[in-house]
Amino acid sequence: MRRRRRSRLCSLLLAAALLATAPSCRPKAPNLYLSTGRTLVCLGDSITFGVGAEPGQSYPERLSALLGVPVINAGVSGDTAAGGLARLDDVLAQDPWLVIVELGGNDFLRQVPLTETEAALRKIADRLLRAKVVPVFVELSGPILGRYAEVYRQVKKDFGVVLVEDALGDILVDPQLKSDQIHPNALGYQKLAEAVAEKVKPLLAARGKR
Repeated sequence: MRRRRRSRLCSLLLAAALLATAPSCRPKAPNLYLSTGRTLVCLGDSITFGVGAEPGQSYPERLSALLGVPVINAGVSGDTAAGGLARLDDVLAQDPWLVIVELGGNDFLRQVPLTETEAALRKIADRLLRAKVVPVFVELSGPILGRYAEVYRQVKKDFGVVLVEDALGDILVDPQLKSDQIHPNALGYQKLAEAVAEKVKPLLAARGKR
C-alpha cells in the first residue's frame, strides 16, 4: 500500500513539474499570440534583396523553402535604417504577422552617425510592436563595425525583439561566402536563411498551435 501511495505521489509530483516547466519551453516573442496578420515579410537593403546571387537564391527565398511558407521580399538596394523606416507603412500594408529587419550596413558605409541608425531601428521596433507584429532583427556585427552590435542588442533588451546574432557578421568576413566586398553569394545567403529560420521556426510552430 505504501509503495502504491509513494508511486502515486511521485507521478503527481512529476506531472506538476512538467506543467510548471511547460510555459518556459514556449518561444518568447512580443505579439506572438496577439498578431492577426497573415504574411511574413523581410524588410531590408541589398542583402535582403539578394544582390550577389542569381534569381531564386536570395535569403528570403531560401527562407521560404526552409519554412515551407511564402515570404515577401521587401529589400531595397541602398536602403539605410531610416530608409527602411520610411517604407514601413508599405510593409505593414502587406498584413504581416512577422517582419524580419535587416538594416544598418549602408549606414555604416555612408558613415551615418550611429545615434541616427539606432534611433531609426528603435522606431522600427516600436512601430512593429504597436502594430501587433512580431519583430525579428538581424544583427550587424563584425571586427570593423565597432559599436553596431551593441545597438542591436540594446534594441533587443529594450523592446524584446528576437535577434539573429552573429550570423551576418560571420558571413561577411568569410570570402567563400561572399560575391564581392559587401554582399554574400548564394551559399552565404543560404547560411543567413538557415540562421534566420532557426529563430523563426519555433515562432511559426507556436503560432500554429494557438
